[in-house]
Amino acid sequence: MTVPKRFEVLRFMGALFKVFAWITLILAILSAIGIVLLPQIGGLSELLGPYAGLAAAAGAGAIVTGLLVLLGGLLNFVMLYALGEIILLQIAVEENTRLTAALLLKMHQDTLPEPAAPSAAYPPPGGFANEPAPYR
Repeated sequence: MTVPKRFEVLRFMGALFKVFAWITLILAILSAIGIVLLPQIGGLSELLGPYAGLAAAAGAGAIVTGLLVLLGGLLNFVMLYALGEIILLQIAVEENTRLTAALLLKMHQDTLPEPAAPSAAYPPPGGFANEPAPYR
């Protein structure tokens, strides 16, 4: 026995949050790699000239910044993915509740006795059978 699917927009939003989570994770990883590699690739030491020693400090700062960006992206990924899963979990609980209610109703209806046929024996006209004599 199945129940019809409801809340299609919420299903879509749950899936969309999970997709956004993966996109966020990929962008965070690429950003962290770019931040770490940019001082080495960009030729920062040639631009600084006599202050080339600052390039090493910029490289260390880039590593720290890259790790912080990666950590922030991971946290954002977990939050978005969890939000999508929570939405889908609530929809699954609602479907399971409706299915259980439908099955319990069917089980209850199957266990009811057949309705008795209406009795053709009505009391005699003129009152009840146990009335005193003057009132019959």
